[in-house]
Amino acid sequence: MTGQRAAAEPYVTRFETEVTAIDGRQVWLERSHFYGAGGGQPADRGTIGDIAVTDVQLVDGEVVHVLAAEPSFRPDQRVLCSVDRSFRMYCTRAHTAGHVLVGAARRLLEDVTDAGLEIGSETVRVDLETTATLDDETLIELDERVNRVVWESRPVSWDDVSISAARERDDIGFDPEIDAAAVEKGRVRIVTIADETDRVSREGVTGTTTSREPWDATACGGTHVRNTREIGPVAVVGCSSPAEGVRRIEFAVGPAAIDRRTAEKRAAFAAMESLEVDLEDVRDELEREASRR
Repeated sequence: MTGQRAAAEPYVTRFETEVTAIDGRQVWLERSHFYGAGGGQPADRGTIGDIAVTDVQLVDGEVVHVLAAEPSFRPDQRVLCSVDRSFRMYCTRAHTAGHVLVGAARRLLEDVTDAGLEIGSETVRVDLETTATLDDETLIELDERVNRVVWESRPVSWDDVSISAARERDDIGFDPEIDAAAVEKGRVRIVTIADETDRVSREGVTGTTTSREPWDATACGGTHVRNTREIGPVAVVGCSSPAEGVRRIEFAVGPAAIDRRTAEKRAAFAAMESLEVDLEDVRDELEREASRR
C-alpha cells in the first residue's frame, strides 16, 4: 500500500517494535504507526517508551520521531509506543470532513479545483481554486450537504493506482505537486467517499445500481475514517480569499463544531426574543428593520 503505515491503518494507536537508530532526540523504528506531518495534516503526538514524541516527520521515505528528551533505550531494544488516540482521531475525522466538503463544493460551484487543506487545533481550512462567489447562502448549503453526507454513513476507502491511471480518470482529483505525499514508487494513494447509490448497493438494497462517480475521490496521504458517520458534527464557520482565484473555507469538527452550533443557537434565540418572531421569520423581520433605516 502506498503511503505511511499510519494512513493505511489509522485505528492502530498502540504497538511494540524495535528501535533501529538514534541520533540525539531523533529516533527511527523498525515499524511505525506515527503519522509524519504532511498534506496539511499535523504530526501525531504520543510516547515512545516513556518519553513524549514532540514531532514526527517523513524524511526520504522514513518516519523520523523527535522526542522531548534523549532516550535511555538503545538501538535493537524493543519499545512500547502509544499514539495520542484523541488527537489522531480528531485529525482523521477532520481530514475526511475536508474531502466531504470538496465533494460538496464540486456539486455547488463551477470550475472547482482542490488547492489544499490545513488542519488546525480549532478549525480546518480548505482552499479551493474557483472564480465563483461564495455568499452566505452557498456556505449554508455547503454546511447542510456535508452534514447530510455524514448522516448518510457513506463508506470511505483507500487504495493505490498507477500515476498514469490516476491522470486518465476524470473523477479523481490529482495534482502531482500538491499531492506529492500520496505518491510513492510510481503509484498514487486514492481516498474515495462513496456516492449515495454506491452506499445503498453495498448494504444489499435491491433495485439499486452502483454509481460510477463517487462523492469524492482524491489523491491523499492522510489518515481517514472508514465511514462518514465517524466524522461527527461539522460546522462551516466562514470564507475568505487569501489569493486571487482562491476561496478558503473554514470549518470546525467535533467539540469545536458543537460549540459553534451552540453559539449560533443562542444568537438565533436572542434574535427571536428581540424581534418577537418565530425562528423562520427572523430573516424577513431583519430585512424589514433594515429597510426602515
